[in-house]
Order: sequence, then C-alpha cells, then structure tokens
Amino acid sequence: MAILKRFWRGWAIDALFGRTTAAEQVLFSILIGAAAAWPILLAAILAPKLAVQMVATVPLPASVSPGTVRLAWIALALLIPLAVGIAVAIRTPGGRRLARIWRGFPITVGLSAAFAIIFVSVPAMRLWASIRRQKSADIPLIMNAAAYHEVAVKLCEVLNRQGFSFRAAPPDWWVAAPTRLLVWLGGDLLRSHVPRRTAHFVTGDLSMSLYPSGLILRGKARRLTWAHGLIAETVVHTQGLQTTDSRAQVLERRLRPLWRSYDLDPRGRAGDRTLVAELDRIARELPTLQVSWDDWQVLYRQILQLGRAISGQPQILDGGGIGSMVEPDEPA
Repeated sequence: MAILKRFWRGWAIDALFGRTTAAEQVLFSILIGAAAAWPILLAAILAPKLAVQMVATVPLPASVSPGTVRLAWIALALLIPLAVGIAVAIRTPGGRRLARIWRGFPITVGLSAAFAIIFVSVPAMRLWASIRRQKSADIPLIMNAAAYHEVAVKLCEVLNRQGFSFRAAPPDWWVAAPTRLLVWLGGDLLRSHVPRRTAHFVTGDLSMSLYPSGLILRGKARRLTWAHGLIAETVVHTQGLQTTDSRAQVLERRLRPLWRSYDLDPRGRAGDRTLVAELDRIARELPTLQVSWDDWQVLYRQILQLGRAISGQPQILDGGGIGSMVEPDEPA
C-alpha cells in the first residue's frame, strides 16, 4: 500500500532520524519496516517452528527443538526495539543517550500499532467506498506537526473557493487512532512530528482525512478528481512535501523558498530574473535525478507550475479562469 510505503520511507524516517542520505534512508527503511512487523515476531514466540516454516524455504530439521527456535524469536523481538533506540540515540544530539535507547521499545510499539491500524482501515474504507459507489484517492503529502494544520487550512481555503463547502468534523476512530498512538508512545521524538488532533473534513458526499504522510479523499468520482487536482496544485504553497525519496525531497525543498518569494508579491515577482535563474538550475538537475517515476513526475509538475507562475500566468485550476466545476453539495 502506497500510504504505508510513504509512512516509513518519507515521514517516519524524517521524524525519527532527521534528514538522511539515500544510503541511510535504505538502512532506516529496513529498520522501520522491521519495527512495523514487530507484532509478527511476538506471535512467532508462541508458535516458533510454525513461524519458521511459514517464512523459510527450507524446513527446520526435526532435531531442532521448539525451545531453541523460541529463544531465537525472542532475541529478534528484543533486538529490533533496541536497534531503533540505538539508531535514534546516535542521530539525536545531546546527552541521555541511554534513556533514548530504551525509548526504542515504546516507539516500536507505537509504529507497529499505527501500521496495523492503517493496514486494516485503509482497505476497509476503500471497500466501503466501493460498496457506496464512491472513489478514493490516496495523495502523498508529508508534513510535520508544525505544518500539519497550516496545510489543512490552506487546502480547505482553496477547495472552498472553488465551490466546495468543506467543514471540520470529528474523524472516525480508525482515522485518528494512528496519530494518537504515536503521540502517546513516541514521546518527544515523535511528538514534534505528529499532530495532536487529526484533521478531517466533510462536504456533502466527499470527505478528506489528513495523515502525517498523506491525504485520503473519498466521494463521487467527478468531484473527487476535481478536488484531487486542486490539492496537487495547492501543495506547492505549503510546507507539505509530495516526494518520499530523500534525493527528490532536496529539490522539492529548494522549490519552496521560490514559491514563498513569489507568493509575497505575485505581480512584482513575475519575470524576476533571480527566480528564473534558480528555477532553471533546478530544472537542469531533474534529468539526472535517479528516483522513482512517482517522485520524478511530481518534481516535473512542480517545476512547470512555478515556471508558469513566474511567467505571469495564473494557476490552471485555482484562478485559471475556468470557473468552478463543482456541483452543489448534496445533503450528507
């Protein structure tokens, strides 16, 4: 699932370990993925030989006792939280490193529980939307707690300007539970990256839920597609990131100050040579960037979008003179 992939590749790694190189991101992705699978190790302790037979291509010899295999599973179950704690302690400046190592246990519990809830709830929500003949869209949007509500407000502002009538609503428990668990168990390390309150909005038959690593839209296909396009166009004016690879995020972060400079004075910065020159430098780096197609096309779109703005042209969807394509909200 894309949202789980972004959870550990894009957001969870930044939250726990700060900005990383491409090589570090691979290592930490494996570590976070192991933390997500931690409950499986706990279950394997109860049925050690059966668990080995399920994951191994070669069965264990009959001479190996269940007790020996159980000890191996126990060692792995202890090693993963300790490895998370050690990695966090090394990457976090300051003293009290021993205390940070032990924080690896509640952090692992929080990550694995959040993963489990998202793993079950997102497909269930999609199935329910399908039964109701609705569509769902999973939109990448990585943000920390400081930017979370600012991003939510900005998205609602643009969507409502284009004819939607989104209003804040209490989220369902499966939407709010992952972030609440991470705030509770993650301590200060995750608290600065996890919002205390989950942003959830509804309008007619369309809903929008924001996770720290993405946004999920559900509703009628035509309205959802229009909302999806507006969100993708608006994200560049916020601190939210739509790429997950650290190499792609470097370029995306370089685009954000250019947007902020432009947004302060759109008319005055139109055709600005400094903005044009920096955008051109970023554009020249894009062809050589070795990232996935999803991240590459996000950067390609954002570069074209900024180039259009600097040249004095309005946004295509929000302010492009097309007018609202949104049908009036239907009663919920």
